Amino acid sequence: MSSGTEIAQISDVSRIKLDFAVPETALAQMKKGLGIVAIAAAYPDSPFHGQIETVDAVIDPNTRSATVRAILPNPDGRLKPGMLLTVRIETQPRIALSVPELSVVGEGDQRFVYVVGPDATAKRTQVKTGLRSEGRIEILDGLKPGAKVVTEGVVKLSDGMKVRLAGPNAAAGVARTAR
Repeated sequence: MSSGTEIAQISDVSRIKLDFAVPETALAQMKKGLGIVAIAAAYPDSPFHGQIETVDAVIDPNTRSATVRAILPNPDGRLKPGMLLTVRIETQPRIALSVPELSVVGEGDQRFVYVVGPDATAKRTQVKTGLRSEGRIEILDGLKPGAKVVTEGVVKLSDGMKVRLAGPNAAAGVARTAR
């Protein structure tokens, strides 16, 4: 063995430093202390909670993103340096109506949904959309809570068409409602 040869590596794994990229469009929301949830492939049913420690001041010109560092407490040592983690940033909760993404029809820069009226006809209704998450899209304007929205077959619909409810609750007249 020659001088300078590494014989051991010492790591303090009681706290894990997690670096991840955030697109510049989301940087305004990033700040020290904001909570994160990380999921390791090795422990998919055990989320790890931590906080953002730093937000890099430099944007990568190739990816248009900045590096954010979070600290994850790791008292039981399950997380190991180099593990792949999926990160979700806990920003301010949003309370708004949402519908399945497949319910929304785009035409140019406008968005529409089909609302089922009491006479079982579909009415094309313009909506203003917001964020998308987990297969749903936020509706900021144009829809009232409890409205029955067509969730399947919207590409075959046109304004004023009669619709038939499908599924186990069809006989009772139950359709998906905006929530």
